[in-house]
Amino acid sequence: MMTLEQIKHLYDEYLNLIQLETIEFGVKPTEVRHLIGRLGEFYCAIKVNGQLAHEPNQHGFDVISADGERISVKTTAQTTGFVTISPSTLDKVDKLMVLQYASGELVELYYGDIEAAVQVSRIYDYSGKYELDISKAKRLA
Repeated sequence: MMTLEQIKHLYDEYLNLIQLETIEFGVKPTEVRHLIGRLGEFYCAIKVNGQLAHEPNQHGFDVISADGERISVKTTAQTTGFVTISPSTLDKVDKLMVLQYASGELVELYYGDIEAAVQVSRIYDYSGKYELDISKAKRLA
């Protein structure tokens, strides 16, 4: 298990790497979504004094809070659009955190009960997944 200090260190390193990619190399933030996604997980773990899930890409949740709550983290660089929530893993998640990477930092759009987010989401017929509009996530907060 990683210590909170290790997670904080990794957060700083990832943030520096993303800034290098976007500022120095001119890469769009949406093109480094794998880095931004991991940065969001570190942010969440720090905020809730928690731990990363035991397995990368674990089904359902990304972080376990100090209180034992399972949190799914969705991080995006999009200013419009949506994040997806899988109905097949809802029973494995307690909370949802939606973050947006903007102007070189993470902005918390929503942190709360996943059911509240699902209730304002639409279902995409093709995949059967819920789509939480970014603007609705902001209003939930």
